[in-house]
Amino acid sequence: MTDSVFGKTINSPGDLKYGNWIRKKVLVVLSLGVVGFGILAVLPLPPIFRVIAGIFCAILFVSFLYPLYAYYLFSPKGGNLQDKFYNLIIASLGDQVKGSALDIGSGNGVLAVRLAQRHPVQVVGMDYWGKNWEYSRTICEENARIGGVSARVHFSKGDAASLDFADGSFDAVVSNLTFHEVKSARQKTDVVREALRVLKPSGMFAFVDYFYDSQYYGDISEFQNFLQHLDLARAQVKPLREVMPIPRVLLHPKILGKVGIVYGAK
Repeated sequence: MTDSVFGKTINSPGDLKYGNWIRKKVLVVLSLGVVGFGILAVLPLPPIFRVIAGIFCAILFVSFLYPLYAYYLFSPKGGNLQDKFYNLIIASLGDQVKGSALDIGSGNGVLAVRLAQRHPVQVVGMDYWGKNWEYSRTICEENARIGGVSARVHFSKGDAASLDFADGSFDAVVSNLTFHEVKSARQKTDVVREALRVLKPSGMFAFVDYFYDSQYYGDISEFQNFLQHLDLARAQVKPLREVMPIPRVLLHPKILGKVGIVYGAK
């Protein structure tokens, strides 16, 4: 499938390699647990051991179904929630995005690619690409090629807590579900501050993260107070469920229940 953006024919979003926010290895571990305890439950063991194995099998099976369904909802062939997140972030920047943009925590680079497809900008996608995630710089670069924007999208390895860019380097900065994962920053507000440091005055920003989770950002009133003291031209923080439809099953606090979006201008 193809589409036309900025006078060029490009591949549609569905052709990009998204990966998934729900890690496959979690599903694999849970499924192996279900199979393992299921086998123990039918082996000729003492009844008490078979009962215990059956209980654990049932618990793990239910625990497996929840992330499996979440995986389906995030995937392009399911609910396509990841692309909806990207569309929301890009739309929150406004219609006049030009110059340069930074995507912090690129993952597989789809947000960076989609931003370049939507606006005539040079995009830098930055990620640590740690072993815990099923993303890579190679896939990012392949997605840029598939998306027809490899001349305007580039990727670099880095730490979101200490960006290797000068103050005011970018006209726009975006990030999707990354800040809370930055292990090198004890205070996640420091990661937000660092993201805004590299944004030019009057530049636009849009971040999605667990802004309503007190373990990362404190009480929401504390976080709002933090934003006010940054002297931004404007900033809004809203629960994700208020700005886009979220399947009820994903509103669990550990999935999307405490996720919000912060957007505005410096």
